Amino acid sequence: MPRVKLSRFRVRQPEPDALAAYMLAYPGYELHFQPETLTPITAEALFGHACPLVIDFGCGRGDFLIGLAQEQPDACFVGIDFHQKSLWDAVNKASAAGVTNVRFLHGDIRRMLKLAPDGSVSEAYMLFPPPYLKPSKLYKDPLPEDTLREIARLLAPGAPFHFVTDSAEYFDAKRDLIGESGWFEIASTSQGFEGGKTYFQQFWEKRNIESRRLEAHRTHTPLPPHSEV
Repeated sequence: MPRVKLSRFRVRQPEPDALAAYMLAYPGYELHFQPETLTPITAEALFGHACPLVIDFGCGRGDFLIGLAQEQPDACFVGIDFHQKSLWDAVNKASAAGVTNVRFLHGDIRRMLKLAPDGSVSEAYMLFPPPYLKPSKLYKDPLPEDTLREIARLLAPGAPFHFVTDSAEYFDAKRDLIGESGWFEIASTSQGFEGGKTYFQQFWEKRNIESRRLEAHRTHTPLPPHSEV
């Protein structure tokens, strides 16, 4: 089933107070021309205090990230996604759960990464991104080399990056990219069923499609000179 169809669901627009508490918008114009006017992606700027910062790139409807926030109240969790309805659903869930250590950011992930300082993130996730592999669709790929470089830049040395997908071909391609980059050391890979920690995982596992998982740790290898994403 095309993933675009999976994004067609009904959601109630969050109350203004909930939106103000949990969600920030990063408009494309400002990201491109005036990034200095936007809130930095730091624990201090988003939560008002220092804490270990965990980022979920493509957080979707927020189930996984909210669960982590409930399990780890001393850490701060940031979910980034471009799909507004999914983030509205995430805000509603976070508000209902009463968690205070999670924020959701709406905008272009690739451009938002530059708002996070070097080495400021203690853990990062990319779970079930759209598996674009056809040459005509590669411009939509959420994890090209430039984006992987930015993720490496913002992660502290030794910090883990978790990548999970339902696509065997996409997993192989990104495993090779991550492992050959020099910026990460692959700690483990696995394949199986977990019972559905995210909406997409629940959907695919109900259709007997296993998850393919990778955990890699940021090395101390210096990054090459910066290139715009």
